[in-house]
Amino acid sequence: METQGIAVLGSTGSIGKTTLDVVSNFPERFRVVALSANRNADTLLEQVERFSPELAVLADGEVPEAAGVAGTRIAQGADAILEIAAHPGVDIVVN
Repeated sequence: METQGIAVLGSTGSIGKTTLDVVSNFPERFRVVALSANRNADTLLEQVERFSPELAVLADGEVPEAAGVAGTRIAQGADAILEIAAHPGVDIVVN
């Protein structure tokens, strides 16, 4: 069975965190491709370290310059969220 690429919009909220818990229990079925958060940069960066998505977006706020994990592009601003939905590796979007 091929893994499905998943994007979690609002990954730092309760639904997002629950989704990531489920995904972590089924690594053979899902891979995290993209994450987004509104303002919670600290939690978003913890999730980036844990799941190593290709893209992470902080919609409202600034990500510290030194932040990031190799292989993950970090973007800022609400417009960058559109990149998540259009990302070619995303099969499922959870919002």
